[in-house]
Amino acid sequence: MEWTPGKPLPFETAENFRELGGWPAADGRRVKRGLIWRSGALCQIRTPADQARFEQLGIRVVSDLRSAVERGREPDPDFPGVIRHDIGAIRNAEGGEQPIDANDSLHLDAQGLKDLAQEMMDIYSALPFNNPAYREIFREMLDGRMPLLFHCSAGKDRTGVAAALILLALGASRETVMEDFLATNTCRPGAVQECLDVYRQMLEQNPEVRPILELVSGVRPESMQAVFDAIDRRYACMEDFFAAEYGMGPEQLQLLRDRCLE
Repeated sequence: MEWTPGKPLPFETAENFRELGGWPAADGRRVKRGLIWRSGALCQIRTPADQARFEQLGIRVVSDLRSAVERGREPDPDFPGVIRHDIGAIRNAEGGEQPIDANDSLHLDAQGLKDLAQEMMDIYSALPFNNPAYREIFREMLDGRMPLLFHCSAGKDRTGVAAALILLALGASRETVMEDFLATNTCRPGAVQECLDVYRQMLEQNPEVRPILELVSGVRPESMQAVFDAIDRRYACMEDFFAAEYGMGPEQLQLLRDRCLE
């Protein structure tokens, strides 16, 4: 079967496990395959075959973007020799880790879902800025410690923004970034429908919550657009953004591209 960018690996139990390799980027080049991986929680790797498949990737660094609450409940497996960075990507106003728990969205009323949707949009708008978790990912990439994997719980929100920033740093278009982001909806088959089934009775009474449920269980274009808009409000161009937020000027961006593109 022909491989295409954004296609998930055939794990038995792990969902949304894929790479950034193959996406078009700067200067007509593409992201090298086998270097930069994204996924949901690695605790989903439950079978010997999946563990062997993971180990064959030769991943050197894992960045867990979940909160300490989530990591404590479902810790990653221990992969010998892998460098770990456990830094929650969602920060509070003071810069500390926000104790987010993805499971909190499972049993909400209609107003609770609406509040959650607004909270998620606010989180998307804030994730690109003053983010030590993403800074650590870029530091490892600049130091050449790859293959590298980053993940959160479902591999869609915190992971989706991390992937977007990496692709943008590598010179990918916003259309490509959006395509990679929305691939989550095909890489987690059934997730949205399962959520709609849980809230079937509410949907019958409040059909307007369907887009919210799709946002909670999958991804929607307006979430990534909120990232683009937030960056555009603060910075005149992406070069200014990466210099100010991640300490990457033209030389560092070129180094990153020379390392990761072909």
